Amino acid sequence: MKKTKKINKPQNIHGDRPLSVRHNLIDNIQGQIFGIIIISFGMSILHSLGLITGQTAGLAFLITYATGTSFGIVFFLINIPFYLLAAMRLGFAFTINTLMAVTLISIFTGLLPSFISYNYFNPLVGSVLAGLCIGIGLLGLFRHKSSCGGIGILAIYIQEKTGLKAGWFQLAFDLVLFSSSLFFLKPQLVLYSLIGAAVLNFLVAWNHRKEWYVAK
Repeated sequence: MKKTKKINKPQNIHGDRPLSVRHNLIDNIQGQIFGIIIISFGMSILHSLGLITGQTAGLAFLITYATGTSFGIVFFLINIPFYLLAAMRLGFAFTINTLMAVTLISIFTGLLPSFISYNYFNPLVGSVLAGLCIGIGLLGLFRHKSSCGGIGILAIYIQEKTGLKAGWFQLAFDLVLFSSSLFFLKPQLVLYSLIGAAVLNFLVAWNHRKEWYVAK
């Protein structure tokens, strides 16, 4: 009786044992550069429209509008206290990557208006576009061992210490932030900002899923 040759079928990456592919140094660098540039673009849109977003970047925008200080300087300085927490909880490599990302975003956000002129930008369209850009950029950073620092790191630390869910802490922070922004921004601008922040968070929540992305 003739034996039939067994054919090994290719492994389905969506099965129980997904194929794991590791990023090399170049993969991580290009992913982080993409994230940094696209986040900076989104931040420059928000700044041009006088809008804010959630988390640490939103607080930096609010301080900028209230004091007239450069956004890049405020965003860089406000993240400094969180690097120690990042080093303690998320590792040295992640902390260095985050420090570099925050520094470059601070610089690029300030430089972009010198190269791009926003003569007219509908605020609703701008808030949505900025939310999409920042969300996509954050996904790029997350997937290549980096972040924008700030409140997210603190939220993880508090969750470990107290059991309070990080998501609830971040939500509470954003509620206080947007409520406070009413003292500095027109209600219409706060509404546009909320729409942009919702688009950003939905995009990240929907797409930042390990089962959809198997590279390490």
